[in-house]
Amino acid sequence: MAELFGVVCTVNQAGPAADGGEGPNPVVYVNLTAADGSFADYWFFVEDLAKREALAVALAALTSRRRVSATIETPHPGNSPYTQIYRLYLRSS
Repeated sequence: MAELFGVVCTVNQAGPAADGGEGPNPVVYVNLTAADGSFADYWFFVEDLAKREALAVALAALTSRRRVSATIETPHPGNSPYTQIYRLYLRSS
């Protein structure tokens, strides 16, 4: 299994795409920037089992301008290929 870590992030963009690149169509993609500066404007994907819920959390973060706590696979250099989001929680502040 890939290395996972937790990070507080700002959600920049989120939505589905049916390109078949990372998993079953449609895949949900979320663009994040880490609050600690470790990465900016990186794309991640969400697997089928939690994609609706993760999209709902990402959209709530965008509309409320709140950050999320994310558990993600360590991003690849240059953000290619995208890595996975395993957990996404809306933060209270």
